[in-house]
Amino acid sequence: MNQTKGGLETGDVVVYQGALLSKEEAEARSRADANHTVTTLIERFRASGECRIKPAHLSAIESGLGSEFVEDLSRATCLEFLEQHAQSSAAATFNRWRAGLHRLMSYAIEVDWRQDNPVTGIKRKSEKGNRRDRVLEINEERGLQAACDEHSEALGLIFSLCMATGARVGEVTSLLWKHVDLKRGTIRLGEGSTKNSEPRTLVVRGRALDRLKQYSKVQPLNKQELVFSSTAGGLFDATKEFKKAATSIGETATLHVCRHTWATRLSRVPGMTMTQLRDAGGWKSLAMVARYSHEMTDDLATKLEQMLEAHE
Repeated sequence: MNQTKGGLETGDVVVYQGALLSKEEAEARSRADANHTVTTLIERFRASGECRIKPAHLSAIESGLGSEFVEDLSRATCLEFLEQHAQSSAAATFNRWRAGLHRLMSYAIEVDWRQDNPVTGIKRKSEKGNRRDRVLEINEERGLQAACDEHSEALGLIFSLCMATGARVGEVTSLLWKHVDLKRGTIRLGEGSTKNSEPRTLVVRGRALDRLKQYSKVQPLNKQELVFSSTAGGLFDATKEFKKAATSIGETATLHVCRHTWATRLSRVPGMTMTQLRDAGGWKSLAMVARYSHEMTDDLATKLEQMLEAHE
């Protein structure tokens, strides 16, 4: 009795829901009762409508860290998770995984489930020299197109659309038939399907439109169906399938190279402005397209020469 009284006075023993427990036992019971696990945090984040983390990444986080209590999640545990899932991948891939986990923990702070973000201290990896910055030559594009066509009709069309529109891979693979207007040659991306949550319209022309029309000859009556789907009926994993096709011809390119190549080519068109490029590619700010500004210098030089000639 005296020990219990002494424990209560020192704080080593506390009363929790009518029972005398050690401080450690009470804290563990409190966490369990609150059920503030990573899984419940993810469920709450999804329900909020504010979650923009890739579904595949979110599922992996739940699988690897779901049973962990949010307030107990350490930087070391987060780093171990990131290394397991992205250590052997490109720096940009590691950084995307880190960004997703960081955002989830930021949400935990917003809902008062913890006071700090354990991911903040994990450094981003340098993306200098990243192969995602590669621009495809015409012969390289043709080789990859042929490899994709041989792999599957769906992958061939996805590659063609990415090259022709600069759309992100996820934007193309999440397309529904109701988004496609073959007569106008456009694809409408809703605010829920773009990275920056801003709707935009893709203009499809040339071989990509021809391929899309051919592909559309066999489509479901329900316009709510996916344009590209896996054999199980879910999203078509274009990234995985493209890697197989590229590897078959000794290529190391990723599908993102299509977007970078498209933006580089479009930026070289005389008269193209950074604002137009930003809007066409669905970037959120001009800073995101600043990397392409050097491609516009030739056109700028021509304009300067014309100005000087006109005022001589």
